[in-house]
Amino acid sequence: MNDIRGYFEQLMQKRKVVVEKHHSSLIDGFVNDEAIISAFNSIKNTQQAMIDKWKEKTQIEDIKSKQIVLTNGTVGRQYEFALDVTQVSDIIGDYYLSSSEETGLDLNKEESKISGIPKVAGEFVLILNFKLKSETKDSPFHEKEIKLFINNDPKSLWKNAPTPSDIEYYKPDNDSTHFEFGSKQLVIGSKRGRSHAHEGKPRDDAFDFNYNEETGWGIIAVADGAGSAKYSRKGSEIACETVVDFFKNIEKEKLNEIDTAIANLLVDDSEENQKRLSGLFIEQLGKAAFSAQQKIRVEAVGKNSEIRDYSTTLIFALIKKYEHKYMIASFWVGDGGIGIYDKDKNEVYVLGTPDSGEFAGQTRFLTMSEIFSDGAYANRVRFKIVDDFTALILMTDGITDPKFQTDANLNKIEKWNDLWKDLSEENEDNSIIDFTKPTGEIEIDLMNWLDFWSPGNHDDRTIAILY
Repeated sequence: MNDIRGYFEQLMQKRKVVVEKHHSSLIDGFVNDEAIISAFNSIKNTQQAMIDKWKEKTQIEDIKSKQIVLTNGTVGRQYEFALDVTQVSDIIGDYYLSSSEETGLDLNKEESKISGIPKVAGEFVLILNFKLKSETKDSPFHEKEIKLFINNDPKSLWKNAPTPSDIEYYKPDNDSTHFEFGSKQLVIGSKRGRSHAHEGKPRDDAFDFNYNEETGWGIIAVADGAGSAKYSRKGSEIACETVVDFFKNIEKEKLNEIDTAIANLLVDDSEENQKRLSGLFIEQLGKAAFSAQQKIRVEAVGKNSEIRDYSTTLIFALIKKYEHKYMIASFWVGDGGIGIYDKDKNEVYVLGTPDSGEFAGQTRFLTMSEIFSDGAYANRVRFKIVDDFTALILMTDGITDPKFQTDANLNKIEKWNDLWKDLSEENEDNSIIDFTKPTGEIEIDLMNWLDFWSPGNHDDRTIAILY
């Protein structure tokens, strides 16, 4: 009972109550009285309860003041944030999260994760409702505010104004096709870039193709009209149509001559046979490209314009399947890219080199006089014989810029693997193309894929895939 006696004596001193000598013998009995012991224990428990309540209050305030920084979300995109409450405080017991329906987010306690798809942009406050482990089941929850910022979907900030139909050289904002191309399937998509759509300007890209069942020869062409040239949309169209028409109407004797040279090369891969076939391709593909340049020149003269007003790049490929081989020859001027991709062999053969100007964003165009001066075009012609391939892909720079970033990356198989994975397996927008589906469905999926988001890359996009 020393604790009670000590407490009693301190209490008497604080209250300035003097214990007379003749009363001192009463203290022992007093502090041993059951009522006094009960009162002391009650006081002691009350004091401890006050201390415990004070500790709880400070712990609650410490938890409320501890900062939780959520990553920003984006409207319409899957959001995930790992929320481990033990990192906030290891004395938190039961808890749950409350938020407005606009955030679209919920808390999965088992996975310790906030996730969902935000619906509205803005600044929101999520409420972490929590109890301390020391509190009872009936205790009220405490509220901790957590700020959350939801950004607008960048795509939603871009307008999609239609191109006026009464402009000169009008063309649809988007175009696509699919075709049974001999033993392969062809799908092509061309989509107006966001920068053009935002201002209601026309698509400058173009494509064309043809497959001749009688000869087995096919041709695919894509072109990108220069954004700075006022009639480039027509230039790209003329370029594609002209090279396709050239091989539609080429003399059979010329094709037979090429077929014979290929047959000889397949039997004897000699340097002489290589040069013979190379010379034929340079001659015929060069003529096709030159005729496209001249056709553009005629159009420009007829409109009292300069040929540079029709500036365009051009990539086209001539394809034929032999018994166990594919022959692919190409002509390439400007940026963009063309490659024979083989996923199984982990190989790619890039059919040329993109033209890079002295400064970033520059390129060469089919309409430039130096393209055909002194036989310079010969270096733009390539050919390759392969057993088979996953895909022959022709692209304008609206694809190559965001997917390859640099010219050097065009020669890296890793980048082509990434592109194929992006097309057919996994991408941020979940716009997957299943190349086992009917080509009509693949065409639709390809146009959806072409709407992918890439910051700073909003040019027209055209891609042709022979698979």
